[in-house]
Amino acid sequence: MIKNLIRKPLGKDSTYREGSVYCKLWDTEIPIMLFEEEVTLEYAEECADAMNSMSDELIDAICRAAKMYCIGFCNEICDEWREELQLAVPVDQSTPPREMLKCFMPTAMSVEPPKDDSKTGYQLECSCDWEEEHGMEIDILDGKLVFLSEFCGESPWTDHSDEEGNYAAHIYE
Repeated sequence: MIKNLIRKPLGKDSTYREGSVYCKLWDTEIPIMLFEEEVTLEYAEECADAMNSMSDELIDAICRAAKMYCIGFCNEICDEWREELQLAVPVDQSTPPREMLKCFMPTAMSVEPPKDDSKTGYQLECSCDWEEEHGMEIDILDGKLVFLSEFCGESPWTDHSDEEGNYAAHIYE
């Protein structure tokens, strides 16, 4: 499933491994990055399998959180910037959540060492129509959305439940 895995430099004294993986939901190949030596290829494959077999509930959660993020972002920017946005679909409270899949797309998947071998945890870095500068981050742990916000390099293994900017936390309230 993971193809063309190679070692690349990361800063002066370290490396990471990068390959590519097919992302079924968006029907595209994306880079997959393994940032620590402890991430086995077997575990990275499990994470890629989990990404490609997301439940409808997980996809719906991602879409609802992305919709909240988009609406929140648009409410914070000035009218002039809002008018310049080119969303793939109009987004407001009445927008069906699954329509959000047209407004963002993963650009990379990251896998770090598991803190619990019985769970899969991964991050999707996404481009999105409303936040071109920072994009969007989706962190999934054991089939549950745990973080969705602007990209900031968080970890699916971190407790994000109390973070104000975490739109994933708001959909489970």
